[in-house]
Order: sequence, then C-alpha cells, then structure tokens
Amino acid sequence: MKTALVLPGPRTNDDLSLRPLLKDIERYSTQKFTQDLIAAFMVALISVPQALAYSLVVGVPPAAGILSMVLGTAIAALLSSSRHLVIGPNNPTALLVQVALTTILQRYYVGLDPASRETISLQLLAVLTALVGVCQLGAAVLKLGRLTQFVSHSVIVGYVTGTALALCVGQIFPLVGISCPDNLDTLYEKIVYWICHLTDMHILTAVVGISSLFLFKMSKRLQIKIPAALFVIVCISAVVWLLHLTDFEDIVGRKLALVGASSIKPTFELHFYDLRFLNTLLPVAFAIAVLGMLEASTIAKSLAATTGQRINGNQEVLALGCANTVLSFFGGLPCSGSASRSILNMESHAQTRFAAFFSSLFVAGIVFLLAGLIQYVPITALSALLIMTVIRLVDTKQIALCWRATHSDAFVFFVTFLSCVFFSLPVAFYIGVALSIILYLRKAAVPRVVEYVYDEKTGDYHPIREEEKNVPREVRIINVEGELFFGAVDIFQYALRAMAEDDSSTKVFILRLKHVHDVDATTALGIKQLKDYLQKGNRQLIVCNIPEPVMKLLRNARLVEYLGEDNLIPHDESAPQASLKRAVERAHSFYSDLRESNL
Repeated sequence: MKTALVLPGPRTNDDLSLRPLLKDIERYSTQKFTQDLIAAFMVALISVPQALAYSLVVGVPPAAGILSMVLGTAIAALLSSSRHLVIGPNNPTALLVQVALTTILQRYYVGLDPASRETISLQLLAVLTALVGVCQLGAAVLKLGRLTQFVSHSVIVGYVTGTALALCVGQIFPLVGISCPDNLDTLYEKIVYWICHLTDMHILTAVVGISSLFLFKMSKRLQIKIPAALFVIVCISAVVWLLHLTDFEDIVGRKLALVGASSIKPTFELHFYDLRFLNTLLPVAFAIAVLGMLEASTIAKSLAATTGQRINGNQEVLALGCANTVLSFFGGLPCSGSASRSILNMESHAQTRFAAFFSSLFVAGIVFLLAGLIQYVPITALSALLIMTVIRLVDTKQIALCWRATHSDAFVFFVTFLSCVFFSLPVAFYIGVALSIILYLRKAAVPRVVEYVYDEKTGDYHPIREEEKNVPREVRIINVEGELFFGAVDIFQYALRAMAEDDSSTKVFILRLKHVHDVDATTALGIKQLKDYLQKGNRQLIVCNIPEPVMKLLRNARLVEYLGEDNLIPHDESAPQASLKRAVERAHSFYSDLRESNL
C-alpha cells in the first residue's frame, strides 16, 4: 500500500519573542565584543553628522536627531531579529515629518518667533512620533507585518527616487544660502522659485557648500579610511573656524549659518501632547509607519540574503514601534531602517545586534564630549552631506529593472515618481500604494477556470483540447484555481454560467476546488447562487476536492444540507484522485436517476 507524502504548508515566522536577543547573549564572546565595538565606532562616526542633517531637514533642534540616534537605535537593536540592521532617522521619514510640521505651522501658527515655533514643532513632533509608534505596535501585535508585501517593489523604488529628488531640491536652498518659503508645497514650485531667486544667494555660503560637495567627491577618489561624511564635516568646520569665516557679512548683513551651541545635547524632557491636530497628523503618521515597516523589512532581508540569517518581519515592526513610542515622550525624530548605516555595520564585520547598540552609546559620548566643536559645523556642509548621501542611495539598477520588467511596474514607478514631483509626499506615497493594491487586486480577482476531461477507464484527467470542446457531455468537470474572495466571485460565476448557457446537453457540473484559497462569505453565496441557477434547469452541482477552509466555510454558512452532503466531496491528501472519481460516480448516479424519472 502506497502512502502519500504530505508536504507541510508554508511556515510563517511571525511570532514575537526575545529569543534572538537571548541567543546573542548566550553565544557572546570577547572576540565578538571586539568586532562589535569596531563596527559600532564606524557607524557612530557617520551617525552624528546624519543626525544633525536630518534635524535640519525637519526644522527642529539637532537634539531631536541625536536623541533618535541614541535612544531609538538602542531600543530597536535589542528587539530586532536582524544582527546588522541599524534603526534610526533617515531621508524619506525626515521629509514626511517636515511636510507635516510645515503644513500645520503655516496654516495655524503664522508669524511666530523662532523660540515659540521651535516649541510648537517639538510638541507636534511628539504627537506624530507617538502615532507612528502606536500604528507599528498595533501591526506587530496583530501580525500584520506581512501585509507590506502587497506594496510592490516599483512603488518603493519610485517613492525613494522621488524623495531623493525632493531632499536634493530642499537642500539646494541652504546649500547656497537662499531661504525657502513655507508655502511652497511641491517640488515643481520649489525648483522654479530657486531658479528665479538665484541672485539672492549668499556667496560665502554657496562657496562653502560647493566646496563641501567637491570634497565629498575627492574623498572617494582618495580612498580615505574614515567615513567621508566625518572627513568632510571636520575639514570644512576646521577651515571655517581657522579662517573666522563666520565673521564675514554680505551687504544685507547675512552671515554663514552654523549649527550653533543651543539644543545639541538631548535633555530627555517630556513633551506635551497637543491633540488638536490629530486628524491632520494621522494620515502622515500612517504613511511614515508603513514606509518605516517597508524599509526596515527590505533592508533586513537584503542583509540576510548575504549573511543567511533568518528574519522575522513582525519582530522588526515591533522594534520600530517600541523605539518610536519611547521617542515620542522625549521629542525624538521617528525611526526607520537606515540603509547606509546598516550596510556599513555589516561591512565593518559586526557580529551581533550589540554593534548597533554600542553605536548609540558612542553617538551619545561623541555628542556630550564634542558639543563645543559641533556648533561650528556649517549648515551648508550638512546640506552637501544630505545631497551626496541621497545620490548614493538612488539605485539606478533597480530603476532600470522596474522600467523594463513589465508595463505595470513601469507605470507604477513612473506615476509614483511624478506624484512626488507634483503632489505632496504623503499624497504621493498613498497614490503609489493605491496603484499597487489596485494592480494586485486586478490580477488576484481573476481566478483560473479550466474545463477538464476525465477518462473513467484509466482514471486520468487533462485540460480539454480544442477538438473535444464541441463533443456533447452529460458531465462536465470545471477546475477552479486561485483566489476566490469577494472580488473574484463574480468572474467565477459568469464563467460557469456562460458554460451552462451554451450547453443544454450537460446535466451535471462538477466543480473541482482543490487549489482555491482566500474564501469568504461572498464565496459561499456565489456557490449557493450557482446551485440555484443550475437547479432551475433541472441540473445538478457537485463540488469535489474541497479544501478544509472551504468546507469549514460551507458548514458555518449552513450550506451543507442545502447543497446536499452527498454532493460535497472533501479533498483527501492520501488519495488526491479519489475525490474526483467519487464525484464522477455521483454524477452518473444522478443522471441515471434523472433519465429513469423522465421515462
């Protein structure tokens, strides 16, 4: 007697636990500690200038970015499932936060003095970060991390490319010393405004900024061992300090803008939650939460493809949610996955998650020890750093892949990218996600309906051939494959009704549902309506190879008795063809009874 080999279904790694952390603790050694310290120091060296730069993008004190690099990175490192993923503020997240804060400040707080504007910005930032954290914690607890797979790769590439352009356009203003009005919402408006006001540039700021860009390019060619970001920032700041460039004024009294000594060190103060703007902040918070989940998952999986580590998507979402929730109490920038710091962490031979944790401690140490020197960093040098970082992160190979893969991918990429140019970034993100879901549903909502021919002598069956289509048959076997949720049932019904209308000779229709999944109440209603339709023509419906989820659905919907228990034949993994054979025998029995009654 032959026994069937039943393969297990797809395993999902969605459980939340501290096992990855405990495993790293158990296996920790002096050698791993040394490697982690070296990698942590390298990551910290680029984290400090990036923290300052992201704070510049958002328009909040540098302490907000520093706090996110310290507290957010440390919390996420302990809870993540990845050994190399580094969580912290990044470009797309900072831009979305900037859009949200600017919109509210422009609409409700026009004419505020800088100190009051800073206070309001930190209050709004606290609420926004809290909303992001709550959304991500909810997704982790409900195990919704896998839902991010429904956002296509083309959307991510298009949005990241669009945000890269948005960040570059935003930073060309401080790069040359031109102020950007808050009422410019789209990239198109900003580009036109920048070009029309080039005559207003601050010459010294432009010289320092362009020199910073040039030095970034040269540092790559010189193959300097320390991170280029640190090298350029230190060199430019030293030149500014030694030559006393901050003392120079132009004819209207403008000076070279520096980071300044205020608000560099985090204070860990609890911020007041102003809930008046909850409705305005929630859509942006949701976009940041989803984007953060996508970025963290994508980066972690990319690193795991190199290291062979197993990644738990929901665990990464939990790490993000916890980090952002804690940061919301202290006014830190929302966290997401950082591609540049994560790759550097791996390339620096980090062994465990403690490398990212130690990097946060190094960042704190650098800030508290060198705050007096950090104040001399020119704002224009940070703009140059952001522009060069964004240019490096734009992957032309991924863009070419999306453009050439399919027409749908090219369309989604193009529309998402253009949306970033002509609409606000949150709107562009939702446009891309909506397109991705619509295209997915369009494909998923078309189940595959194929007629089969059954050979009763051999027990074999095959898809109907062209020469067999016009042969009259008393019994027709219809095989259905794919998703049969509410969006697909209508197409499924129309296909079967068309077959029944075109053929009056068939008295029994056998519906084979072996490869049907994602069923719901509409599926049950569709099968009932098909039964009613066939019964009006004195024809019978038999359903065979029924998977357990479909059988459970029919029981819960109280349709087993209505359809006839003898007409419902479950799928048997140990004898896959037996279900179809029983269905054919049942069909012949029904047809024989029908013929005798007619006689």
